[in-house]
Amino acid sequence: MKRFQFDSTALRYFLTVVDTGSVNGAAARLNVVSSAVSRQIAGLEQRLQNQLFERHPKGMRVTEVGRILADHARRVEADAARTYAEIDSQNGRYIQTVKIAGAPGFAAYALPRKFAAFQAEHPSIRFHLHILDAGLVAERVRSAQADIGVTYSHAAEKDIAVIHSHPAEIVAVMRPGHPLAACDSLHITQLSAYPLALPDSGSALRQVLEMACSLYNITLSPAFTSNLPDAAYHYVLMGDAITLCARLTAADQLEAGRLICRPINDALLNAGQLQFQTHASRPLSDAAHRFLRFIRSDTP
Repeated sequence: MKRFQFDSTALRYFLTVVDTGSVNGAAARLNVVSSAVSRQIAGLEQRLQNQLFERHPKGMRVTEVGRILADHARRVEADAARTYAEIDSQNGRYIQTVKIAGAPGFAAYALPRKFAAFQAEHPSIRFHLHILDAGLVAERVRSAQADIGVTYSHAAEKDIAVIHSHPAEIVAVMRPGHPLAACDSLHITQLSAYPLALPDSGSALRQVLEMACSLYNITLSPAFTSNLPDAAYHYVLMGDAITLCARLTAADQLEAGRLICRPINDALLNAGQLQFQTHASRPLSDAAHRFLRFIRSDTP
């Protein structure tokens, strides 16, 4: 069996090309000349006897072999960071950063409050929050780019452990005084009479909504789409449009009274969960463990 010992500089240059999408972009970020980056990539490809990138006029696209190496490199970085943090804690320099990947909605609006409350008791722990599409959160955890993922999910994910979850109640959000405000609850068949503001087609909610629509043989065509919930809220304030989201996502708007919501009576739509995810086999830092214990003891 072949045994490789990768050079840390080569891996760092390689990951930077993956992140920036080009040799020139990586060189600018690393503050080195482009030829130095190219030499490191060429050396890795020669050792592995595989191409790590597909070269295109608009940049570099990582190959499947490159993706495997990137996952390895990020795990090495994460393990090294955790080891240094543990050593620092032994020396009384306990400062750790917890990297969190989250879907738009709860992660963007509720997690910062959780961070602040947690840091009131643990001031030496830092947080980095990266917001991205719900379907990409688990991959970021798998590749060690995040310690914890926070997203809405309807299915199990490979190599992902769900540490904490809450039911994700889906509601119809509208302006006060909307014609449907008189209803205690709604069925999705009632929504077709009004303009809809919906998440992008790749979102978990859109995918489940389309499945539900197929069961009832109806079509819901959005008048407005966005990956940003706030944009949909501003849109529905201006008329009779409706948006769908998890109740937790719209909590600020609802508590302030700017918008109101009505439950959607559909088992499929409401089968999802708000999940706190970690890698199933990769150890977590002490700081990440502490934060997850705090989350489990707190309410969303």
